[in-house]
Amino acid sequence: MIEQKPTPAQTLHELHEILLLAALDNPLQREIATRYTLCRELLLQSELRPALPGFLQQCLTVHRFHDFIHLYHASVEARTSFIEETLRSAMNRARAKRDPETLHGAFPGPS
Repeated sequence: MIEQKPTPAQTLHELHEILLLAALDNPLQREIATRYTLCRELLLQSELRPALPGFLQQCLTVHRFHDFIHLYHASVEARTSFIEETLRSAMNRARAKRDPETLHGAFPGPS
């Protein structure tokens, strides 16, 4: 079976989940580290790149992100809020790409 390449929106969703895991105080599993690297690479090559937060450029690994987010914010709640806020633009852009009618309303175009 041929595996399809995930869309940028799917990749962003997976990265979001990974970042939330990294914001916790639990140790990260190797699979999470591998998935972060793959998601990061795909997103930096996608049309979502301009909307991605700067830390994705700097944090080459999930462990770097883990260190960054834990130094930046002391509480899990603050870390989670930071992740949500910094990904909002990319998520909105991905949603607009997936559902173009959300940009232009539900009105049909000229026929």
